[in-house]
Amino acid sequence: MSANARISWAFWGLIVGALLATSAANAQATPPAADEGGAVAAPDAAAPAKAKAKSKKAAAPAPTVDVVVTNKRDVALTELLASQAGSPESKKIAGPLAPGKKVVVHLAHDKACLFDLHGSYADGTTTDADGVELCKDKKINLVE
Repeated sequence: MSANARISWAFWGLIVGALLATSAANAQATPPAADEGGAVAAPDAAAPAKAKAKSKKAAAPAPTVDVVVTNKRDVALTELLASQAGSPESKKIAGPLAPGKKVVVHLAHDKACLFDLHGSYADGTTTDADGVELCKDKKINLVE
């Protein structure tokens, strides 16, 4: 092989190597394209950190109130359900609770602090109270 041919191959090798290095650098620096829904994958590790910082602000814990539930009935409470006033979604906050016993429950609430309550007892009876403002009184007395 002649000296000119060796220089020519070396030259082309240098050009191809430079192009490959440049295209690899561009591939790392170019942000990914958005999918059909407009979502774009995070281009670097800094993006998840920013997302976590935003979620902390949005996920501020709701204020809570401590409420004392006292069963002053002669029959055991099987369960006490509570929901934000007007909400169809309720959750069990107490029960079972024997007659004469009490328990402290912690309830997350909104600004109004109004709750709808539903109690079920061992003898099959139930009780309901709507729009109870628990932040003022902080007591639920279950009576006959």
